[in-house]
Amino acid sequence: MKSFLPNNIKDENRKIIFDILLQHPELAKVEITEKTAMSFVTVSKIVSFFEQIGLLIATGESREGSGGLGRKRTVYRFNANSYVTIGIQTIGKRTTALLVNLYGQIIDMQAIDTPIHFFSEQFESVFEDIVARMRSKAKAMGSVILGIGIGVDGAINIRKRTIRIMTHDNLEEDYAYEPLMARLKERVQLPILLENDVNASIIAELRQLESTEEAPNDLILISAGDGVGAGIILNKELHRGFNASAGELEYMCFDPEYRKKKSSVGWLESKLGLETLLRTYDLTMEQEREACADYVSRHLALVIANMISILDIDRIIISGKTAALFPELVRSRTAAYVQQYTEWTPTITVSDAAHQAAVGAASLILQQEMIQVLST
Repeated sequence: MKSFLPNNIKDENRKIIFDILLQHPELAKVEITEKTAMSFVTVSKIVSFFEQIGLLIATGESREGSGGLGRKRTVYRFNANSYVTIGIQTIGKRTTALLVNLYGQIIDMQAIDTPIHFFSEQFESVFEDIVARMRSKAKAMGSVILGIGIGVDGAINIRKRTIRIMTHDNLEEDYAYEPLMARLKERVQLPILLENDVNASIIAELRQLESTEEAPNDLILISAGDGVGAGIILNKELHRGFNASAGELEYMCFDPEYRKKKSSVGWLESKLGLETLLRTYDLTMEQEREACADYVSRHLALVIANMISILDIDRIIISGKTAALFPELVRSRTAAYVQQYTEWTPTITVSDAAHQAAVGAASLILQQEMIQVLST
């Protein structure tokens, strides 16, 4: 049985009230008490602490007690811009940076089209310029930047501390990421978190579902574009696997004769990569578009059928540049092929949300660093 020391209980209570305020941004102390099993004294102490660190602001408004009886209650407003994080995604030749508040709302954005490689020295300078701009915006708003999350289109191996990235020569190379992270931290003096772009994206999709409906416990996000990969949520937690390589769909293979070479991509990426599709199909012709959408849907359905046969997940999201070419056609045909292959009928949707890797990376670093703020 887990035992709780006083500080553990205090931190847990602060987190509970923080989560309540995210859902109900204007409350009086007694209303917070009613939503928890805490005493009014405990709630009052936490509200005072939240005021001190800028999370809550007394609005100057008051409300009547139940039935119009009793003293009026001071209403406190949750300050969603008190703390912010920076989310950066580097996908292909585009780097996008976002300043994101506690609600996951985008406050500022900067996009840079550049062929600069993520591991090059030039990227470090670009990174420093991005952070300087975001710092200026945060300062103008009176916000505190907690950290930076970076979503990168590469396979991250946390045991080897490496990230596998496609080079300009279409070769896959493993880079040790810790030296780069150390240099970036030294430049900006902020905590930095590195995550695969699709893993970061599924966090953003989950947060969006939580804000609009009852989010599923389990979720799969399949992204098909320049590459192909998946993010997996199990019991509302990101599943990374032994090497943090869960969802590296590039290597999923349905051809027993296939042999991976150092200079080639994995089997599935060789079939679904956007570059391959554009070479094979003339998408300016309706018949070719239909054929391409059908081809993509058949392969996505194979992937989904195999994943849900192992994980038994009912909610699937498809995203990426490939799906964006014909979203509804891909959704409907993929669902039909999955049912043909398995007789299962998972809920399949296509996401058109932009910058999800940056939003998710910002959310991940917020989750990591906000714990420190609440434990002060």
